[in-house]
Amino acid sequence: EFRARLIPVENLRSLRTETHVSQLNLGKTKELPKDYDPRVERAHCLPEVADQASCGSCWAFSAVATFADRRCAYGLDSKPVHYSEQYVVSCDFGDGACNGGWLSNVWKFLTKTGVPKLDCLKYSSGMTGDRESCITHCTDGSPVELYQASHVINYGMDLDRMMEALVYDGPLQVAFVVYSDFGYYSSGVYQHVNGMIEGGHAVEMVGYGIDESGLKYWIIRNSWGPDWGEGGYFRIIRGVNECGIEEQAYGPFFEK
Repeated sequence: EFRARLIPVENLRSLRTETHVSQLNLGKTKELPKDYDPRVERAHCLPEVADQASCGSCWAFSAVATFADRRCAYGLDSKPVHYSEQYVVSCDFGDGACNGGWLSNVWKFLTKTGVPKLDCLKYSSGMTGDRESCITHCTDGSPVELYQASHVINYGMDLDRMMEALVYDGPLQVAFVVYSDFGYYSSGVYQHVNGMIEGGHAVEMVGYGIDESGLKYWIIRNSWGPDWGEGGYFRIIRGVNECGIEEQAYGPFFEK
């Protein structure tokens, strides 16, 4: 049941076909606060945590959540809008639906094709474990209206740029190797201690902070429902590339 929510570890390897932050001349990093939690600073843009259920669709859920939250951060949506994860799972044939996907591939799909709002097509693969059919019309018969990102940047391994992006632009999609001990997480700052590799997992990085002991961490929104972990979120140690979580960090941009 635990593994059904994960993707193959080999899918965490970036295809390196996208623009990486190291290729850009972005100038000096802006001054950053020592901690940033969008649940406080940008609460109006964060909807309830979704649940992917028994399907390895974390690649779609985390990408769609990052897409939606960034649109709100950019002022394109005045309140949280839930976009259709099912449309991405069903129609992105560059990825493997419930068998997993690649972060770089899903962003190609969200820039070239796009995604409709949830009302067009609600999530069902979590119950069936299947891709389900790619629709040509919404379930109510109306046309499919697609929303796209203009481009995406991978900030992976540039921690200052990742933090800057979280504060000024919005969340990032990241991924990490899941060991068995992560299955017992309930609260606190996660650090891998023991256990075998269970798979990979794509999630939404939303903020960062320092705990009372001085331990630096990232704030991550999961897609296992609001009753898991810290209200659907978890924290993981920052600055040591724990379980590979700092290697890929995708942030979309939009034309206003």
